[in-house]
This record gives sequence, structure tokens and C-alpha cells, in this order.
Amino acid sequence: MARGQKHKLSESYVGGNVVNPRGAKNAKTQEPTVLLAKDVYYEEGGLQRVYPYFHRFATHAKGRWVGRTIYDVFTKEFRDRPKAYYEMAIEKGIIEINAETVSKDTVIRNGDLVTHFIHRHEPPISTQELRIVRETDDGLLVVDKPGSIPVHPTGRYNYNTVTKVLEMKHGHRALYPINRLDRLTSGLLLVGLNPNIARNIERDLVAHKIQKEYVCRVQGEFPEGRIVCDQPIRVIAHKLALNCVDPTEGKPSLTEFEKLYSEDGHSVVYCRPKTGRTHQIRVHLQFLGFPVANDPLYNNEEVWGSAMGKNGALPQLAEEPETHNAEIKRPAKMVGKCDGDQKNDSWKTLVKRMEDWKDRQDMIEHVNECVGEKGPDVCDKCSNPVLPDPRPDELCIWLHAWRYSGPGWA
Repeated sequence: MARGQKHKLSESYVGGNVVNPRGAKNAKTQEPTVLLAKDVYYEEGGLQRVYPYFHRFATHAKGRWVGRTIYDVFTKEFRDRPKAYYEMAIEKGIIEINAETVSKDTVIRNGDLVTHFIHRHEPPISTQELRIVRETDDGLLVVDKPGSIPVHPTGRYNYNTVTKVLEMKHGHRALYPINRLDRLTSGLLLVGLNPNIARNIERDLVAHKIQKEYVCRVQGEFPEGRIVCDQPIRVIAHKLALNCVDPTEGKPSLTEFEKLYSEDGHSVVYCRPKTGRTHQIRVHLQFLGFPVANDPLYNNEEVWGSAMGKNGALPQLAEEPETHNAEIKRPAKMVGKCDGDQKNDSWKTLVKRMEDWKDRQDMIEHVNECVGEKGPDVCDKCSNPVLPDPRPDELCIWLHAWRYSGPGWA
């Protein structure tokens, strides 16, 4: 699809309702329209894409907003976009108060409903099919999830998610995901079609009655035999999805590993997690010194330093790399912040290195946008640069959920 080509999803659909973003006050009186998959998805350049669309965010005025202009609130409270964007959005009626268009100088009053119709550009995902492996009579859906697609709507992803694809392409509207896989992880996913089956299997998961089995490709020559890692795992920073082994503050975790074979400096390893901590397999493999070979987070020397987290080693202050991003400023409350214990400088250093690495990726994207004589490709609806497509190696990691088994089933 050519950039800027008109499509009814980008022009008139907001959350399933036909809405003119400049006349949003009439949205509640219009009949909801069911979207079809062809209205939402298209394939281009080997990726599944979503037509850009307006999404309605609405909130009642917060106390600190009262008495300030709408322009002042948006430019100071929501700094993810330039001031020029907010000028344009107010002028075009994309930002409203009480379903009415306003000017930059309009003052927010107590009880006002502030609405922003954000033009969303969802990241593309793999065109690999989201395949239904099995559907049981009692309402269990077993899905083969490709890497690159998150399970639930989150962040920049809404339609390019497992639940939305199952709804739009397979007609399953009542869905109760039972377990979750990381966006970059592929493999089998359990989804309930009714709350009873979901509740029953979730109960068995909590009681450790269900065995999960994975296969992965790790860096290095993994040792022979059954290897057990029982190191406790702690969430270091929720907002960064950063986890680490922590013998004192971590939660009990246990994973069994066994090498299947090795070749070309990598090993294919069979994994049996006995607990369900976030990133458990990836963290335990890193601790053992054999991280998932293409893991952008736990096999990343820029974040973890030369020891790469082996045996729980953390980067030291003296090992901090040059960030080359002094112009990028984060809110003070986010700089080097880690969850829980704030006294451990090693945790703070790790979080700061992670933030700096993410900033460098953002800078690389920005530079890539500006390459060429014509400059970046800019959306004609919101004036934001269109981000570059992910590379094939950024769509998945080599970790696959292979098999589940429970009482009387597999």
C-alpha cells in the first residue's frame, strides 16, 4: 500500500466505531460497525501490517491540569511528541474538550473531559501464520504463535496481537489466554474459549501440575547431561522488562536443561521450567553462561558488560560504556531507577546501561529515518516519521514453546 493512500480504517474507524475525528462529539450516537480482517491487515515487504488508524484516548481533567491551557498541559505532560504536533492536533480538532474543538488558549476546568484521537502506527509483525493446532470440545484452543507478535494488546500493539488476530481472522471473540509467551518467543499458547476451562488450567499451572517444555538455541558448547539451575529471579525494572538472578531478594525459580546437540558454536537445548518467572529460561541460561544466541536483552554486552551476567555478575560503574547520547533527557524519576532495593549501585548501573542502550537504538532509528535526500518518510495525518521496518533477526529469538502436558492430557 502506498504511503498516504486513503483507507477507511485510517479515516473513520476508532475502536470499532465509525468516527470522524473532527466531529467526535457525534461518535456515541452512531451505530458500531464490525471491522473485517481486510479492513485492518495487509501484507507488504514480507510483513503483516495494520492500516494506521485513529484511537480515542479520553480522561477527565486531573487536578493539576485545572486552570492551565490545553496546549500547556499537552506540551508539558506528554513529551513523547514535539510541540508542533500538539499545535496541529488542537487546530485540526484531534484534541478536544467535552467533544468540542478548542484553541491553544482554552483553559481546562474541573470536570472537563479531555480527548485525544491519536493516529496509531502499529509495528509490523511476521507474516507467518498464527495457526490453530487444536480446539477441544470443552473449549481449549491451542495456538502456534510466531515470534514478533504479543499475546495481548500492549503499548504500540493492538490489532497485531494474538487475541485480535484470533478475533479478526478466526472469529473467536470471547478469549481467555491462559499462559503467555514473550513477544519474541514462538510456540504453543493455551487459550480458553470460556472462563471455566481457563480457570481450571490456570489452577493446575499454579499448582505445578502442568509441565512446560521448550527448545532453544544457545551460544556455546552446552555441557552434557541434566543441568539444573535453581537460582532465584528478581524483577529489576518492570518498565524495562529487566530481570536478573538475585540470591537474596529473588523469587524461587527452577529450570532443568539438557543438550540435544551442538554445531557451529551453538547448542540446541531442551528446557523444562518448573516455575513460571518472567524470562525465567532466558535468565537462567544467561546465569549458566549460555544465553539464547540471538537474545537482544540477555546476550547483550552493552547492557551486561564483559561478564554477560554469567554466575550473576553485574556490570560495575568503572565498566560503563560511553553513551554518546547526552542530549537525550529522561524524566528524573526514571533515571537509573530499579524496583525494590535502591541501595545496590550494581542494580542502578545495570538499569542505567539498559536505558542508555535503548536510547542508542532510538537514535539509530532516528538517523535511519533521515537518510536520503528527501529526509524521513512522514505520515500525512499526524506528521510523525514512519519508523523503519524491523530486520528479520529482530522478529524472534531462538526460544520455542514445544509441548505442554497436564493431568490426563498432552
